[in-house]
Amino acid sequence: MNDSNYIKSLFIKFSADECAPEEIETIINYLKTSSNSEDIPQIEEVRAKLGTLPQLDEQRSNDIFSQIISREALTETDHKRRFSWVWKVAATFIGFLFLAGIGIWYYSHNPNNTLYTTAFGEVETIILPDGTEVILNANSTLQIPESTQEDSVRNVWLEGEAFFSVTHTQDHQKFIVHTTHELQVEVLGTEFNVNSREEKATVVLNSGRVKVQLSDKNKSQTQWVMKPGDLIEYEARNQHIDQKEVDTLLYTSWRNNLLVFKESSLAEIAQLMSDNYGYQISFEHDSLAQLSFTGSVPANQPELLLQTLSVSFDLDIAKNEQKITIDSR
Repeated sequence: MNDSNYIKSLFIKFSADECAPEEIETIINYLKTSSNSEDIPQIEEVRAKLGTLPQLDEQRSNDIFSQIISREALTETDHKRRFSWVWKVAATFIGFLFLAGIGIWYYSHNPNNTLYTTAFGEVETIILPDGTEVILNANSTLQIPESTQEDSVRNVWLEGEAFFSVTHTQDHQKFIVHTTHELQVEVLGTEFNVNSREEKATVVLNSGRVKVQLSDKNKSQTQWVMKPGDLIEYEARNQHIDQKEVDTLLYTSWRNNLLVFKESSLAEIAQLMSDNYGYQISFEHDSLAQLSFTGSVPANQPELLLQTLSVSFDLDIAKNEQKITIDSR
């Protein structure tokens, strides 16, 4: 029975994290087939039942739900139309809470998906059914949907960082990497690195030829063709995209257990330490974050990197579990 009161009660129950799996499935089916927003509770109703609203990062929920829409659109285009009304309505009253939570559950539990995840400091090599090799960097997630011989496109979803060596198929199947931002990378067969974290996504091409597409139709240019040695960087906050030539070793050496830096600021290194190892680094003085470092260390020895920085700049680096404070001596 999917009457209005029942559906509304399920939404409220879900917000309290009390739904059984079959109840969550009911909510998902409702969102995929219904176009009646009146069944979704208003924010006042949720507050009345729970007292306070659970909090969930808006950008994170936005990214997850965008992934669901993109994936569903591959097999049933009207899903995107059906989802559109939910997206607009939900944004007005619960800060994407319900949809994000449903997205996490649905995207992780769908039996048609294969999920690969790495912990902080862990790197995993994955061989896909078509022979494509993916080296998944630390603190990253790769989603692989179920493939069929009829598929004309090989799609994967990445959150974090990975190096792809894509196998070229006889029928010239495209291989598309979808990021948690608005960028997607389309190739036939090539080697490239994708990093999609926080507010930024970068693509570095080692060999071959790729096309990077931006889903934002409001921009004057929405796709870029890369040649070996190119980097494309997209900043989600201001929707700025930049293309330039780089030394690819600086961006891909991690796959060979090596971190290489060339005039990298300590702020950039701190961000890498946060992304890959889970450290929370703070600077006692802002000027320290602007110091630049050139050198290399093994990727599996973050402690050695800290020691190297300490000696190179005469720094006092205090470590308390995952929290690190950097100060001048």
